[in-house]
Amino acid sequence: MVTKQDIYNAVEDCEDDIVEFVREFLAIETENPPGRNYRDGAVFLANELSDRGYDVETVSVPDEVVAKHYPTRTDHERVNVLGRKVGERSGPDIHFTGHFDVVPAGEDWSHDPYDPIVKDGNIYGRGASDMKSGIAASLFAIDALAAAGIDLHGSVTQSMTVDEETGGFTGLGYLVDEGYISPENTDYCVYTECFDSSRICLGHRGVLKFHITAHGSKSHGCMAHDGENAVMAMNDFLRRVDSYEDELHVRTTDLPVTPPESRHADISVTMMDAGYSENIVPDRCQATFYRVLVPGETVEKAREEIRDLMNTAESATGRTFEYDEIMFAEPASVPENCTVSQTYTENILKFYDETDHVVSPGSDDQRFVVNNAGIEECIVYGPGLLEQAHVVDEFIPVDEIVTAAKVMAASTADLMGVTS
Repeated sequence: MVTKQDIYNAVEDCEDDIVEFVREFLAIETENPPGRNYRDGAVFLANELSDRGYDVETVSVPDEVVAKHYPTRTDHERVNVLGRKVGERSGPDIHFTGHFDVVPAGEDWSHDPYDPIVKDGNIYGRGASDMKSGIAASLFAIDALAAAGIDLHGSVTQSMTVDEETGGFTGLGYLVDEGYISPENTDYCVYTECFDSSRICLGHRGVLKFHITAHGSKSHGCMAHDGENAVMAMNDFLRRVDSYEDELHVRTTDLPVTPPESRHADISVTMMDAGYSENIVPDRCQATFYRVLVPGETVEKAREEIRDLMNTAESATGRTFEYDEIMFAEPASVPENCTVSQTYTENILKFYDETDHVVSPGSDDQRFVVNNAGIEECIVYGPGLLEQAHVVDEFIPVDEIVTAAKVMAASTADLMGVTS
């Protein structure tokens, strides 16, 4: 029977190919927003999957679905990719998934973010850690099994999706809605987001992003008594939010959210917009909020609490307040002792003296698999350094990808029961 060392050797043998793949992948500028070059990214990935013997399907999202979630971005097509490889023997269905959209690179890079370079053992480029390297690791992990002479028992599916950075509704969310990932076709799922190769992420906090607009009436500043100042109405609402924030900080979770300072619910006002001129009393004031939910809370309950704050502010000020939701993500978590978590833990400890099980402070696409598809056997595991996500001069250590690929390959073999 093939040994773990055989698998590790097979991964190491393709290190140069991993680096070249990641460089080519990073060179495709798939920034979101707005969602550029998704077709180019999908074609690249579909070709890579096809060359590896996967049955490949590209899934384009209908315009009406895009318009529902991203009404201002309908001029950019949404294309997801799936590849499935079925073994000759029966076994579990294992699904790897990751997103290939990246946040805008911004300015002040030391080099072109879409002309990747390799320096001192690191690959630099936008999306290096978050999270194109995760897709690379899962692809080459399955390559290594074949190179080591392991026949698949069951099936492996690789999905590469879009729009995670803006909610994932037309990416993994759409694949779940359409049944591409379900309890009928998926026994184990690994979402290859960046939490580094030494630890497993079991879930994430939730989020509710929304605008509140306070309405008043305009007047000339020299006759302010004729108007109703929307900014002062918003001031009343913000004071109520300040007290609400204190209440939220008491709502904590025992789950291992990292960093520990994030183990409570929270709310922040993140943007403000009001006024037309220094001599006009404003008739509207809009504030944008970021409400964080801990596991155990629900988005609907959070909405109700915001509505209660609006109602009390309306009663106190006599002004009207309007709620406009941007996006939401329910919290998600799975047990530490689920089979896929235990299997990955055992294989991580082949490379590290210890490992952590963590819960993400922010939301990600894992929720679609856990909450919407109802698949509990779903963890987040991938290379990439969380502190490198969304930063200038983003990089990924090559060793990180190689180690993660080894863990993924060995864990897949264990779940299929094909290693000693």
